Amino acid sequence: QRRAAPLASQESPSAGSYESGVGLIRGWVCNAARVEVEIDGGERLVAGYGTQRPDTAAVCGATNTGYGLPYNWNLLGDGPHTLRVLADGVEFANVVFTVTTLGTDYLRNVPEYQYTVPNFPSTGSNTTLRWSEPHQNFIVAGFERSN
Repeated sequence: QRRAAPLASQESPSAGSYESGVGLIRGWVCNAARVEVEIDGGERLVAGYGTQRPDTAAVCGATNTGYGLPYNWNLLGDGPHTLRVLADGVEFANVVFTVTTLGTDYLRNVPEYQYTVPNFPSTGSNTTLRWSEPHQNFIVAGFERSN
């Protein structure tokens, strides 16, 4: 007999999202002994489960419902990929997302690079981005709002 999908939510990556660098596969499940992720039909990887998610208390009756698995998206290569998420062997999420790499699985020894994006996230604001090797991505290093 087929079991019903658990009450759960796959938050990142989401359907149609774009991923790059090192990220976190994450979401929540109300009740599970084991949460696994599978990418492109490959090996199932066990996600950490039981982190605090106060936002799920009303839905789950508990807050230790979060799951997460760090992942280097660059390992997948450029293009669309499919992520399945399972709780105790029952699939509750199946999303297609797109990976864009910088042509390698891990970019090393790049000089510290910083760039200010004008008028982001709104007109009159300036956001400074800095390359972060551990993240394999840019991080927000500064923000100024002009008035």
